[in-house]
Amino acid sequence: MIFRFLIFIFLILIFFSCIDNRAPSGISSILLYGEGDCMPPVNENSREYKLYNGKVYVVEKSLAESFNQNHYDTLKTLSLKTEAVNGGFSLFVSPGSYYVMPDTMFYVSPENLITIHPDDLIDREFRFFKCTSF
Repeated sequence: MIFRFLIFIFLILIFFSCIDNRAPSGISSILLYGEGDCMPPVNENSREYKLYNGKVYVVEKSLAESFNQNHYDTLKTLSLKTEAVNGGFSLFVSPGSYYVMPDTMFYVSPENLITIHPDDLIDREFRFFKCTSF
């Protein structure tokens, strides 16, 4: 009887020691995407954006900064990814600094850089515009 009780207490201690009471850290955001002319003069207000559907990559900052456009396919294989549906996407990630990028373009800029702290959940709108002419 005492042996069973001790085993029960031991199992309870193991179970509760594995529970993490912190909130998950990550991203739960909206991504808007547009394509069009970028010939001067650029009128940012006339750009049209739509809710993005497709893969979204979340790339560790130092990793993204060590790559360039020519190696984007390699970078994608080393990145965290998720799917955006009607613009919405979410992904749990460890605390750190990351760039958010749609599948359609490599883009490293302060506009798509996020820093996630422990227990942070980033809720932000990201806008990407791919130039089809310069």
